[in-house]
Amino acid sequence: MAGIIPDSDSEDELPPGWEERATVDGCVYYVNHLTKGTQWTHPRTGKKKRVNGGYETARALALHGCLVIFACRSLDRAQEAIDKIKQERSAAKCLAFELDLQSLASVKLFADQFKRRFKSLNILILNAGVFGIAYSQTADGLETVFQVNHLSHFYLTLLLEKPLAKAAPSRVVVVSSESHRYANLKLESLDEDALSPPNASWYWSMMAYNNSKLCNVLFANELAERWKTKGICVYCLHPGNMVSSYISRNWWFYRILFAFVRPFTKSLEQAASSSVYCATANELGGITGLYVNNCFPCKPSAAAFNFQLSDKVWTLSCDIIKRLLPDNHELQ
Repeated sequence: MAGIIPDSDSEDELPPGWEERATVDGCVYYVNHLTKGTQWTHPRTGKKKRVNGGYETARALALHGCLVIFACRSLDRAQEAIDKIKQERSAAKCLAFELDLQSLASVKLFADQFKRRFKSLNILILNAGVFGIAYSQTADGLETVFQVNHLSHFYLTLLLEKPLAKAAPSRVVVVSSESHRYANLKLESLDEDALSPPNASWYWSMMAYNNSKLCNVLFANELAERWKTKGICVYCLHPGNMVSSYISRNWWFYRILFAFVRPFTKSLEQAASSSVYCATANELGGITGLYVNNCFPCKPSAAAFNFQLSDKVWTLSCDIIKRLLPDNHELQ
């Protein structure tokens, strides 16, 4: 079936009836709902592109005038993302800093560099994550999913307390997942080995992810309580049902599973909407400790309200960091 694409002032604008989606490895494809067809090239420009969910959040904020700091392991990929944003809005203000969440020393270095350059921070969005990977340990000797998804975010947030407080009212946005409802962390058996399995025999990738996402919610709730008098509001969110992204690239089974459910998932732009909502919505001003799904506050799991559990996760997280970085004096 042939059709005429109407004229548009923006070459990147999709024609009526078209939708942009992405594969599990970040390759964008285009859906024509009129013909039920798909293609890899933009129907107007004929171009191909790749994206990720963090990029869409940064893009939305940058296009609306925010100074966006890209904290990334790869400065080259960060610069590629910045260049793409500047193609849409040449006046967009973006900077790239190196940050490797597999290294607590890298987290500390990034925070120090940020604080030397900036005195205040209005919004901190914690949205990096890994999923479905084989057992491995970071340079710090910790299980990778635990450190990347929780501990390094935890540490980074505490290191940035002063610039966040300086900018009050400011916000911390923690990207979790509905997978937190299927975690198996228990107060009575919670220790460092439960959070960071010491070897592969203790490890199941799906449960490691679930537990890390529960740690995100527990951290957000505990942080909201501890910082409630500082003018810093804390929000936790679920971005979307198994949203198309890089997150499932690590095992063929997850690729098949994500491909099967893709018609029922959100696009990356839709997934970014909850992050942008928590970061900017006026109606959330002065409210802290919310869990948001699809731009709507809702209740997390019962475990997320266990303040003994959240306090213990906080204490264990601090203890691990102090053991690995004994000269650190910035943890509470």
